[in-house]
Amino acid sequence: MILHTEFRDGNVPAGFEQLRVFKKALDCLPEDVEKVRLTSDTAGYQHDLLKYCEKGENERFGRIEFVIGCNVTQAFKIAVAQIKDSEWHPIYKETNGKPMKTGSEWAEVCFVPNALCHSKDAPEYRYLAKRQIFEEQPFYACPKATRYLTH
Repeated sequence: MILHTEFRDGNVPAGFEQLRVFKKALDCLPEDVEKVRLTSDTAGYQHDLLKYCEKGENERFGRIEFVIGCNVTQAFKIAVAQIKDSEWHPIYKETNGKPMKTGSEWAEVCFVPNALCHSKDAPEYRYLAKRQIFEEQPFYACPKATRYLTH
């Protein structure tokens, strides 16, 4: 179901005025909708949108739960690198009714972006990181490739 759409010039970034667009989409929802959740990629990682959802500023829906990808800045990478191996948890998917490891893991990241650390009453968000575990694969030497590498 498409709630709201608008035609934009080609040079407008995907994240332009996300809060305004989200509010318009909320206004288009049928009256019987009682709860809203927001999922977005990094284009939605805008602090005005996050605060709007977290602080319950929408009269109709109140606090809106959200999951939004964040930009992987140098500061975020440093915070992720400080996570101990014991704090990573496997991600499972159900296959034939049984939980199976996916080869991915998640961990909570101790991270506060610069945009939020200037105020004591700034909202607090949970940042989660996901990593893919790559198991070592056996190396099969190719005689022709070896020949090229040694000449």
